[in-house]
Amino acid sequence: MQYDRKYFQGRRSFFYSMGGYRDVGLYFNRLARWFRPHTGRGPLLDVGCAYGFLLARFNDGRDLAGCDVSAWAIQQAIGRVPRGRFSVLDPDGGLPYPDASFSAVLCTDVLEHLAPDDQGRLLSESARVLAPGGRFCMTTPNLNFLRRRLYGGADRREAHVGMRRLGELKRELGRQNLRTLEHWTFLHGFLPGRFRSAWLPECALVARKEV
Repeated sequence: MQYDRKYFQGRRSFFYSMGGYRDVGLYFNRLARWFRPHTGRGPLLDVGCAYGFLLARFNDGRDLAGCDVSAWAIQQAIGRVPRGRFSVLDPDGGLPYPDASFSAVLCTDVLEHLAPDDQGRLLSESARVLAPGGRFCMTTPNLNFLRRRLYGGADRREAHVGMRRLGELKRELGRQNLRTLEHWTFLHGFLPGRFRSAWLPECALVARKEV
């Protein structure tokens, strides 16, 4: 899939059918509220930052960086967070940052677009650029019965080739030296709360890079 302007705004895109890819305050404010206690005040990286909607909510004077495979999305992010450092990613390469250069890494709604082998590489790179003890904060679909029933059609249209169950995600993080500290599930866009049970179709995890 090409993550160009048509992906975000074209008439055949899933986002277009839902009103376009836009700053949905309820969703991005919720993510920022969930993850802010874990991000500290140091340098922060958003992997798969798209238009920078989430990154802009951390624009509090700290060093901000964002990266995405979409050059179109990065152009929009630069306009939204002018003081941020942005990079267009090579899908076959690593993250273009030095080791241990961030105190926190965000990665929201990204892993489901990657095949499992590619997920491992991205998580490994995310761990590499995290400082020891730094936090990795992510969201992704939770591949369970409810997910298949509610979002099966949307997942196919969005080319979600790498969805996993919550337990599998925790194990994959562990393999990359990222120890899960918290995890919860939620219903994207509808329920305001978060739940420890594994039955809701979206999940969030916070992990710490082990020393």
